[in-house]
Order: sequence, then C-alpha cells, then structure tokens
Amino acid sequence: MTDLVRKNNNMQKKGICVFAAAIVEGTADGNVSSAAGNHLLGYLPPDSLVLNTHIQVQVVSDAATSASATIGTASAGAQLMTGANLKTAGKQGTSVSGVETGTGVPIWLNVAKAGGVTAVAKYLVYIQYLEYEKNTGEYTKLS
Repeated sequence: MTDLVRKNNNMQKKGICVFAAAIVEGTADGNVSSAAGNHLLGYLPPDSLVLNTHIQVQVVSDAATSASATIGTASAGAQLMTGANLKTAGKQGTSVSGVETGTGVPIWLNVAKAGGVTAVAKYLVYIQYLEYEKNTGEYTKLS
C-alpha cells in the first residue's frame, strides 16, 4: 500500500469558485437584447470541474408565449444547464454537473423566446466550479 495522504497536495484544501453574471434585457451597453439569441458571457478556467449551474430569475420575461434559456460551452449549446424558464421567478434550469473544462471553455447563454416581448427580464447566471489543480495552501486537519 502506498500512503498518499500528505503527497501531491492531496490534503490541501480546495476553494470553490463561482462565476456570476447579472443579465439585464435592454438596449444599454452591457445589456442583452430582449430577442432570442446566443450571448458569450465569459470563460471557465482550465482544469476545472463544474459542480452546479442555474439561472436565478429576478424579474420574469414578459414574452407572450415562452422564454427559456440554456447555458453551454458552445453557441446554442446546453452542456452546462438545460431548461430554464425565464417566465418563472426563482431558481431555474437543470444543472449538468461533472463537466470538465480541459484547457478552458467559453460560457454561452442561449435564449429562446416566442411571442411579443419587451425588454424587462433580469436574471443571474450562476456557475459553481472547482479548480482541482489549485490549493489554498492550508491542510485539512487529520485526527
């Protein structure tokens, strides 16, 4: 048996990281259009593991028929989250956990809408991930 408890930084603590983007529909700089579309929000770093992804709807969409969103690593993709209803307040979407980022990946917000809509929606894109090669430098106490 090989004891790896104090080898390779195995017992050093890892820090959970969060990507968060406040999304506001409108025409001002930094806002997204109220129409359907794909929006590049940022990038997740290399050597990371996605733990949780969701959208927190703060102000619901007024789309006449439907408004939904996915979050992916490609334009129009749903690799990180599926099925967010932007017409319902609160936590939305089904997270696809366990996605590894490899050399790093883009974050795409993909919005689909049907029916007339004005720019009123406001929501938060939330991605929780672990950079597994990084350590805090602090060791977990062993009993």
